This record gives sequence, structure tokens and C-alpha cells, in this order.
Amino acid sequence: MIYLDNAATSRFKPKTVLDALNFDVLHSANSGRSGHNDALKKSIKIENCRKYLLDVLHGDSTHDIIFTKNCTEALNLAILGSIKGGERVVTSDNEHNSVLRPLFHLQNDGKIKLTVISAKNDGKIDLSNLKAVAKEADVFVLGGACNVTGATLDLYEVGKIAKENGVIFIVDGAQSVPYCQIDLKECNVAALACPGHKGLHGIQGTGFLAKRKDFDVKPLLFGGTGTRSQELLPSIETPESFEAGTLFSGGIAALQKGAKWTYDNLNYIKNNIVRLSKNTIFNLESLDATIYTRETECGVVAFNLKDVDSAYIADVLNENGIAVRAGLHCAPLVHKRLGTLTQGAVRVSIGVDNTDKDILAFSSVIEKIVKTL
Repeated sequence: MIYLDNAATSRFKPKTVLDALNFDVLHSANSGRSGHNDALKKSIKIENCRKYLLDVLHGDSTHDIIFTKNCTEALNLAILGSIKGGERVVTSDNEHNSVLRPLFHLQNDGKIKLTVISAKNDGKIDLSNLKAVAKEADVFVLGGACNVTGATLDLYEVGKIAKENGVIFIVDGAQSVPYCQIDLKECNVAALACPGHKGLHGIQGTGFLAKRKDFDVKPLLFGGTGTRSQELLPSIETPESFEAGTLFSGGIAALQKGAKWTYDNLNYIKNNIVRLSKNTIFNLESLDATIYTRETECGVVAFNLKDVDSAYIADVLNENGIAVRAGLHCAPLVHKRLGTLTQGAVRVSIGVDNTDKDILAFSSVIEKIVKTL
């Protein structure tokens, strides 16, 4: 199978990731629950991962890392855990449902006033529109990159707008980390949600929320934390109160290894992804495809062939041993803007291990499909 679905989850995993996971499974212990050596070693590895992630995201002692099972949980924690009621929240029509559904849920319950700004024809958010609503806003919730079109957000400029207007800035980093430069301090980010299994080349079941310590959130889950066990209503402690239950220590150890491998090889990764994305777009343009992608930084290329159902295109590719994703990509407002709510779109998402041969094979199948239309 030629795998071109890396925006859903990266297929390539460095050997260090697999080794870390395997070692953890073969030496099982519960971090933070027992005092024996193996449990302590698990805790140390988890703390090492926290430290490493903060380092590469340019955080410091004013920030925390809270581990979650995925980016969606991290976003729900940041959004649902911080809203007190009455906030004026701004988001965009570029966002994934992991942003939109918590926000529309809060709006439906009458807890927030929600404003959704539309992206431009090139998929980018017009920062002048964001500035226009910033004075009346309390919170921005925006993605670093759109998972459908690959359009990126200037996090530094948005952070500057947020700071000038006293707005809390929450970022969905699902598609942008590590491809887009992010500095938690310079970008004035209150909270960044990120998956472990996509651009960081960890495994599924891992994610985290990087947040400023002065950004107050409440836990969504309650249970054993390994601390204050005698108290039925303990005070909130970070990160323990937000990581109730047994942590996926193997996944977290693997995440640290995956993130390190990724940042150590980031220039090569980005160059390969951008080059192959441009080649993909060039080949699709020669076949008169409708292309919705203007930027190649994150390796996402979305397209359609005439008025053909995107699922049909993906099925034919699958029959020829090529994996892509079709449909609405959990981002309905993007498709509403593009006029593809019925048709959806085919999304090619390129990873570090994809090659020119992969793109040629993909383009060859698309060419055969076009000839049948």
C-alpha cells in the first residue's frame, strides 16, 4: 500500500519509537502509583517527555504539559475546562470539529457568544477581519493549519493581536506541529493542543496540552491521581489533576523518541514534504483537477475531479493500492465555503517516507480515472 493519508496519522515510525513502546510493554509498571524502582523509572520517562516537548515548543517554567489520549481531548480540556460563562469566543470556518463541536455545544447551552469568521478564497484567514472583532472578544480558538486545504495561520501575528486586546489564544496544532514554527511565548499562546501520532511520529493514543500556568482550566475527568488520596475533593494540581487514571506510559515514552527524531530531522522532513506536495499539485493541474490547496508547508493537497464523488476517487485509488482520504474530513464549514458539502474532497497527505515513485503511481491512477470521465 502506498500510504498518502498522513494527516490522519503518520505511518512511518522511527525505530526508537518502536523500541520505547516495546520496552515499556515488557517492563510494565504504573507511574505515580507505586514506589518501587520500575514505577519510578516510568515517572522519570514521562517527566523527560514533558521537558523535551516544552523545550522544542519554546516554553519555560511558566508553562505546563498535560498528557491526553489525543488532540481532541486536549482541545476539549482547553475549551470546556476554561469557559466560565459569558465569554465572547472567535473561531473560523477553517476549523476541525474538535474545535467547532465544543464551541457550538457551549453556544447551544447559552454559555458563550460565538463568532465564526470566514477564510479568504486562498483559504487564509484575513487578519484584518480578526482585528475587527478582537476588541469585542475574550477568546480566540484557531488552528495552526487547516486539515482540508493546508492553509496556515500566522501564529505570531494572531498572538500579537490577542495580546494587544487581552484575548486568550487557544491553538489547535493537529496539522501544524512541527511543520509551522511555533514559540509558545513569542506567539502569546495560552494553550496549544497537539496529537502525538501525526507530525511528531509517535503512536495513536497520545496527545498533550501545552498551556501557560496562568491559564486556568478545570479537569474533565476525576479519579486516582496518585496524590492526596485521602481527600475526596482534592485541590487542583497540575498536571496530576488532569491526568486521572493510568497514563499511557509506553505511548508517552514513544512520543518523546518520535518528537526528538522529528526535530532532529526537521529540515529534511519539511523539504521532502513540500517538494512532493508541489509535484502532486503540478500533476493534478495537468489533469484539470479542481485543487483547493495553495500552500504546501504541511503536506496536505485537496482536490476533486469534475463533479465526481470524492469517495469514488478514493475507492479507485484504494483498489490500486493507494491510501488517501475522501469526504468532509470532520471540517464541515470548510466544505460549506468551498461548495463541496455534497461532493466532499479527496485529500492526499504526504509523509516523510513518501517518494517520487509514490506520487508518480498516484498520478498514473488519477490519469486513468480522468480518461474514464
